[in-house]
Amino acid sequence: MLTYEQVRDWVRGRYGPRHAERRITDLGYAYSVSTQPDAYLDGDTSAMTFGNGPDLVVKRTGAVWQFGSGPSMMPLYDVRSEDELRRAMAALLPGCDPDRPHESVPLTQAQPGFGPAYPPYPAHPASPPAYPVNPSAPPAHPMNPAAGPAVPPAYPVNPAAPAAYPMSPPAPQGPEFVAADADNAVLVDAVGISFDQRDVVTDFAWQDVQAVHHTVRGLCLLVGVTHRNGVFHECRVGAGRQKKLREWTQQLALTLGHYRGGAPGM
Repeated sequence: MLTYEQVRDWVRGRYGPRHAERRITDLGYAYSVSTQPDAYLDGDTSAMTFGNGPDLVVKRTGAVWQFGSGPSMMPLYDVRSEDELRRAMAALLPGCDPDRPHESVPLTQAQPGFGPAYPPYPAHPASPPAYPVNPSAPPAHPMNPAAGPAVPPAYPVNPAAPAAYPMSPPAPQGPEFVAADADNAVLVDAVGISFDQRDVVTDFAWQDVQAVHHTVRGLCLLVGVTHRNGVFHECRVGAGRQKKLREWTQQLALTLGHYRGGAPGM
């Protein structure tokens, strides 16, 4: 079974560190991390909650539950692999592709095995006509082909009006890197770099980044960004284990190499 930390890191990596509402607000869902005990969890703390619909609660054991509006809770999955976690997310977010959480997809393209929340109403058969139609009878009021329309249209027909809101361009695609501990998080993706330091989020679009630096200090990863205005920002994330720190360093170097190439200071 996946641990709570693994589930938390997966969701943060897929939807962004603690500010995933930036990615999925248009789907009508919100994201939060609660540190207060929940009475319905018997004193356990809820890790992640998606609102406006069935809630997803990840307990400290790593189990994923579906939590409705009432006090009762029913288990949805004991997550044992990333694939099961993806299916659990697809079940609670049927209009969201787990590979592209910022894009909505038709329900017919959602993960198999999870239908809509309510079955469609059966179609009523067409009612028979009140009186049978005699095919040989002539029409009661034949049309005069020489006569024009009785009433001209009140208003000229306007061409199709443009849409009230222009369609937003698709979000850029590319590899993502995320490193997070209990307090801080670093996200690198196609949009830019984000620092989350005790729930204070600072975003840097790539066009505003002059240089990026990263180094290791103890069991912590330090990432620094020099803004084009000359201001330097830094975020420290604790790995806790040397193995995870090496993985973070390698993944960060590959991700920065994809977006920055051989730019000075990466």
